[in-house]
Amino acid sequence: MRDDLKKKFLKKLERKLQEPSEDQYIVNLIRAYYDLKDTQNLFEERLQEWIKNSMYLDVKDPKDPQVYESIRKHGFDESVYREFVDIYDVIRREERQIRQKIEQLIQSRFPNSSYLVGPFIVAMMLEKMGSYDKLVNAPASTIQVIGAEKALFKHIRSKGKIKPPKHGILYLSPWVNRLPKRLRGKMARTLASKLSIAMKADMAGRDIKEELYNKIRKRYEELEKEGKK
Repeated sequence: MRDDLKKKFLKKLERKLQEPSEDQYIVNLIRAYYDLKDTQNLFEERLQEWIKNSMYLDVKDPKDPQVYESIRKHGFDESVYREFVDIYDVIRREERQIRQKIEQLIQSRFPNSSYLVGPFIVAMMLEKMGSYDKLVNAPASTIQVIGAEKALFKHIRSKGKIKPPKHGILYLSPWVNRLPKRLRGKMARTLASKLSIAMKADMAGRDIKEELYNKIRKRYEELEKEGKK
């Protein structure tokens, strides 16, 4: 009897694991976006090197008229350069569109959290944690340092000799990075606490964003005043 129940449970678990997963779909979309962003940065670096080392120009825009003028002046193959610029333009356009799509998907799933810190910061946290469940069930202390794993491991290995990180991805939020350095940890702790509540409300379909936002703003204003002393 127990063996039959075990087999049924394992079959049910196997079916569950094989079901399409929305959160894994979005996590992989975010990771694909990171790859595209890396590609964009590589193209940008290559074009800058091309301009500086081949034409000895100090311009940022690869489509600057000076660049094409220099290519023609020296008798270089303009078509090759133009092809690379065209590819770069396509990558930049696709990068913006995919980011917007990610933000829309996260906004629809995490409306409270997105309202507090912006959908892309939530997306970055989701990618780091790997699933909805792990992110939503993470304690505030974990949310505070998501993205600072290397610094956290260094702290653990040092047995307290190196201070623990005060924030990770949350540093990207203006709530945190606009404050003096000495106060950012306090704000990140408050923000993580409210995000922990917001994420659980998101999964439950509750709208508490204004209430949480006002509490965050109040704490920010307190710390802002403290920073001016």
